[in-house]
Amino acid sequence: MRKLFFALLLIAAPSWASKPNILVSIKPLQLIVTSLTEGQLEVDYLISPNVSPHDYALRPSDVRRIRQADLVIWVGEELEPFLTKPLSQTNTLQLTLLQLEGLNLIEGQEGHDHHQHGDHHHEVDPHIWLGLAETRVIAAAISQQLMALQPQSKKLLEQQLARFNQRLDSLEQEIMEQLAPVKQQGYFVFHDGYSYFERQFGLNRLGEFTINPQRRPGAKTLQSIRQQLEQGSARCIFAEPQFDGALLENISKDSGAQISLLDPLGISVEQDAQGYFALLRQLANTYHECLSD
Repeated sequence: MRKLFFALLLIAAPSWASKPNILVSIKPLQLIVTSLTEGQLEVDYLISPNVSPHDYALRPSDVRRIRQADLVIWVGEELEPFLTKPLSQTNTLQLTLLQLEGLNLIEGQEGHDHHQHGDHHHEVDPHIWLGLAETRVIAAAISQQLMALQPQSKKLLEQQLARFNQRLDSLEQEIMEQLAPVKQQGYFVFHDGYSYFERQFGLNRLGEFTINPQRRPGAKTLQSIRQQLEQGSARCIFAEPQFDGALLENISKDSGAQISLLDPLGISVEQDAQGYFALLRQLANTYHECLSD
């Protein structure tokens, strides 16, 4: 009787009519889609999170995967310039996230809000998956594209989007309370990639070693950071697993500031229904642990 009951539940539960072939550029987008669809839709990504998307080179096999996909989701030319040409040469349906209406974008170098965006994506901070407000816009756009591909699953997608936003609301409040005691603590990051998360939770970044992770910081930048560290204004230096941390370690030894790893691409995060929320919790925990010491 119990087996029959569970079998009936499975039959009654809404599910995908068929599963489209979705390809995303980076793992965080995979985590968003997987969490949004509650683990029911498998998604593949092009770029390993062990590699920076800023300097990736496409392989012939990547181009084939793009052409075979039903939908390609990418951030935009600011983050993945290598995708601009191959995507322009295919009829594959694509979603360019930086072009979405409703995003409150941040200018890449100045750190100011950039409300009305146009075609100049090089002026924009592309790390939009780290902002919860931005992710709500992204999730809605992805749901619309999936509904277009799978109109039979429209009701299910609407329900999943509503639950995703509810979980995001709950997590936002949780992280807000967690980080409130350390909001005033100063820190430096390796590269300017966390502005959306920092804006969301009011964190006190004093600066970054480099705006572009492909370029080493200049002498003036390093001198300014050393001076602030010597004055005790920063408690932490946040490195990233994709980049060489030797420079940061030397500066840390001189100043006594702690080094901790932020992982904006989710190298160690599992791809499942909890994935995107786990990525945000991991970031919040890293900030909290280092800034609390």
